[in-house]
Amino acid sequence: MNRLLNTQLIVTFAGASLSFLAGVEPGIAQPEQYCDDPGSIPAAETTRNLELDKFGVELTIPSNFRAMLLNNGNIKIVDPGTYKLLSCIAKGIKALGRGYAQTLVRTVENQNNLELRQLVEQKSRDHEKISPYSFDGKQGYLVEYRNQEVVGIPDAHAEFWLDINDVPGAVVISKSCDCSGMSESLVSLLERSSLLQPSQASTP
Repeated sequence: MNRLLNTQLIVTFAGASLSFLAGVEPGIAQPEQYCDDPGSIPAAETTRNLELDKFGVELTIPSNFRAMLLNNGNIKIVDPGTYKLLSCIAKGIKALGRGYAQTLVRTVENQNNLELRQLVEQKSRDHEKISPYSFDGKQGYLVEYRNQEVVGIPDAHAEFWLDINDVPGAVVISKSCDCSGMSESLVSLLERSSLLQPSQASTP
């Protein structure tokens, strides 16, 4: 059931000020009192490649999905309906709250220069399982969670951690949703994605 959320809280969750990638235009604020929400829109059957130089990866995502640069430097990838809603919220318009699926790409500082496995164990609280996983020939770690993100729904959040040359800290790619199956969805994303060549990735 939809419910009215405090605008400031949901704007903070959405990243407050948003920049837009891959030629995406910001959504225009609606004249009504509340944001127009088309709901979640299914993924297109076609795909496109999204180069994230800062993170040293190229993700293959549905061609209709949108990437948003949050003010903390993270990248959020969502369906076009959710993108429209978050764009409107970021302009200060009220909205009815709902859950949504997202892919999030971020970095985690490694100030103590820990081995990647140690860093994962230190930063990944409430994990259920940590497994080695090879991404484009480079080993990282898949982290499966219990019910950290959504209470009562198993496998609602999963992460992949990777050390990439010239990228400070660890790169973390995560999938979350108010639904199950995020570990499988994350692996599917990784299988069709790749590392950028060192010359393509940005330096610190």
